Amino acid sequence: MSKLDTMPLKLEHPIVLVHGLGAKKQIGPLPYFRTLPAWLRRHGNQVFVADLTSWHSVEKRALELKHQIEAQFPEGKVNLLGHSMGGLDARWLTSRLGFADRVASVTTVGTPHRGSVLGDLVLGNISQRNLNALEKLAQSIGLSNEGLRQLSRKHCVDELSSAAPDMDGVAYFSATTAIRNPLVRHALPIFWLPTRLIQKLEGDNDGFVSVESATWGEHICTMAGDHYAQIDHGIPYFFNTFNAEEFYEKIFSCLHERGM
Repeated sequence: MSKLDTMPLKLEHPIVLVHGLGAKKQIGPLPYFRTLPAWLRRHGNQVFVADLTSWHSVEKRALELKHQIEAQFPEGKVNLLGHSMGGLDARWLTSRLGFADRVASVTTVGTPHRGSVLGDLVLGNISQRNLNALEKLAQSIGLSNEGLRQLSRKHCVDELSSAAPDMDGVAYFSATTAIRNPLVRHALPIFWLPTRLIQKLEGDNDGFVSVESATWGEHICTMAGDHYAQIDHGIPYFFNTFNAEEFYEKIFSCLHERGM
């Protein structure tokens, strides 16, 4: 029996997993959260994986999240765990949609609470005319680029923080990763250039989000890895030094200890 199998990792309330922007519950043959739901169920937890509009605003996705939770768990509290923008959806749901009494905790993993410089760079290099054209195209298929604007540092700091404050009676936690050298052992190639850029401007980061931006509430841990390692979609095993189960154990043993 492994160490993880003897850990007290069953939480008091069901766990709702919330995926990030540009994704779905299932991406082709791959589940977004890959091994996490089965790992949690193995420890006796009730788990629900939300399936939100892949490319839309926090407000839209949070409303979808509310309806899905109400259908799955009509009463009682839940623990929300959001990855990347999913953490902003969870905060908005809790603060703005009258759901605080249903939420025991909000745990965010790699979430840009203070925005991301990458969001700023993308927005800064696309003209307003082109943004309008892209938005029109997105709306024609039921999507929106508003979520991209909401990942900017300006929006998260100037608007989101005041619009979606922490709620009394709800526990807030965060867990992060940071890419270390050598990059080949700690990050997918897609993150090699962004991590250097963000490092210069914001410090340690996961290739998309800085540790400073992703820290919210009680900070549980920072491990060495990239943004996708956080959901166990990391680099090939023989290069990888990231242990996803160890990351999960740190998060959920903390929640267990806090009575979540």
